[in-house]
Amino acid sequence: MDSNLKLNNLGIWYEKNSSKEIEPIALSKIIKPGSRIFIGSGCSEPQVLTKQLVTKRWRYTDCEIIHFLTLSDNDFFDEKNPSLFRHHALFIGPSIREAVNEGKADYIPISLSDIPRLFKEGRIHVDVALIQVSLPDKFGFCSLGINVDINRTICEVAKKVIVQINPQMPRTMGDSFIHMKKIHNFVYHDAPLIEFEYPPIDERSDRIGQYIARIIENGSTIQFGIGAIPNAALKYLKDKTNLAIYSEVLSDSAIDLIDSDVVNCSKNQYPHVMTSFVMGSRRLYDFVHENPFIEFRSTEFINNIFNISKNNKQVSINAALSVSFTGQVNSDSVGFNFYSGIGGQADFTRGAALSKGGKPIICLPSTTKDGTISRIVATLAPGAGVVIPRGDVHYVITEYGVAFLHGKSIRNRVLQMIGIAHPKFRQELLQKAIEMHYLYEDQLLPTTQDGVVIIYPEKFESWYKTKSMGRVFFRPIKPTDERLMQDLYYNLSDDDRVLRFFAPRKTFPHKETQPKVVVDYESTFVLVGIRGDEEDQEMIAAGSYFLDRNTNLAEIAFTVHEEWRSQGLTRYMVNRLIEIAQEKGVAGFMGEVLGSNGPMIHIIKTLPYQVEFHNYGDSFEFGFKFSSFKKM
Repeated sequence: MDSNLKLNNLGIWYEKNSSKEIEPIALSKIIKPGSRIFIGSGCSEPQVLTKQLVTKRWRYTDCEIIHFLTLSDNDFFDEKNPSLFRHHALFIGPSIREAVNEGKADYIPISLSDIPRLFKEGRIHVDVALIQVSLPDKFGFCSLGINVDINRTICEVAKKVIVQINPQMPRTMGDSFIHMKKIHNFVYHDAPLIEFEYPPIDERSDRIGQYIARIIENGSTIQFGIGAIPNAALKYLKDKTNLAIYSEVLSDSAIDLIDSDVVNCSKNQYPHVMTSFVMGSRRLYDFVHENPFIEFRSTEFINNIFNISKNNKQVSINAALSVSFTGQVNSDSVGFNFYSGIGGQADFTRGAALSKGGKPIICLPSTTKDGTISRIVATLAPGAGVVIPRGDVHYVITEYGVAFLHGKSIRNRVLQMIGIAHPKFRQELLQKAIEMHYLYEDQLLPTTQDGVVIIYPEKFESWYKTKSMGRVFFRPIKPTDERLMQDLYYNLSDDDRVLRFFAPRKTFPHKETQPKVVVDYESTFVLVGIRGDEEDQEMIAAGSYFLDRNTNLAEIAFTVHEEWRSQGLTRYMVNRLIEIAQEKGVAGFMGEVLGSNGPMIHIIKTLPYQVEFHNYGDSFEFGFKFSSFKKM
């Protein structure tokens, strides 16, 4: 560009700093053999500079290139023209994955929160930083734009900072500025930024996203990782209120939540959306440009566990590659092959756990894409890395449901994890767990007569608003409810046990309780009322029917915790079981009730059916068909 024309277009900052301008080709003369070079990360890679590393690779003898996350299509590895430099990845992107696993590049497994310390303490020195920045303002400050993350620290410690000044780079707010005085050389190059397209949200990801959204409360602070599943969760948050975002990465999915005021940060300690870098479309880059509601900070700040823990109800949403049924989470490797990295997953899992009301979530599809391999496994594959140890895991979610593991026994964990595995792998997982002595030797799963594992019938879940004690969640029973049901029975008084079991029962052992929680949801159906969330559940009510296929009539029975009586729970369960039984083709209900059980007799008598009663001393037998409505 002609110098006078450039001066007119670029302004006074160029006149003051024109001596620092270089042509990209001059890079090979500036960088000395044996130097360590840091490449600006993510979608803000200065490609006009990094392309010089590729085209002149034979000049960079014994140089090391440090990557955090590289997304460009630069071909650093060429068998015909091998480079003389070595790559070190702090997180493995697709362009370097093959090279790492072939031994042509190195990988440093480390959490995002720890990376800045490597450089600040001099454990890894940086000779040259290649960064992309925005145009300077009238005071001489450039913005690091869409990637503050590691770039912030590198600009402070690098011996020489060389930048691509790009007018298409957004000026972002927060700790994102570097003055021209700190820049040693620059290349002015107007070019589009890298845009990142997230994987499409398939049916499984969409289902997982719905489960995630269900456990996110109003007023929560959200962190989400990279991938289809976290983005699927965001689209189901439109009915939430007063959410905040504190997340190392921000994607396009956040824009609509912010614009619709779902995310307003009104309940969190920070009045702004807090992030470290963004990956997405030009729409996202335009959205963050000079937007004071989006505050960018370094990963040293954003990924600090103690900063995370101060947020209100911090929710972390991160994906895994596989999870063992005791809770070991592998997110960075497929066997001995490295796939990605630790990133911020460990930071946010621990930070969210320390946050008041926080919820760390790990999510993954139950199988590989082709459905041939279960991603819920007995033990992680040899070589697979444990990114989150079992003691730190709270929620694990697949398209088959939610498992809450924190503070749970191995037996409980294994049952929950088998319950969210793909049905075709559940029997195999069950057998392995029994062989490993993790479960009772007689442990069962809900199966058909042909041995096919039955999928939990989520459609029968519902909420009931009591008269004065709030809402109760009703759902079909699960095999993991055995202890909850035992607790319900043991909390009954002696008189209540007589009303329920027609005998003063004293014990409710596993062999007798297991058949009540492992049901086929057809001939036997048990509906339970639950209070509390996954972290602290209590079973306060249970209603069941047991079908006699000879008569097509089902026997019913009900139990309600003493503190929850007179709230309409039994009547609600009766009506729900009638609806469920009718859907399954059951003709009617029957049962036996003690004469002293006045409330139950009243409920039966006031049903809209012609009920037949037969007196047998201290008790009554009753029966009615759904087709026999009372005459009005």
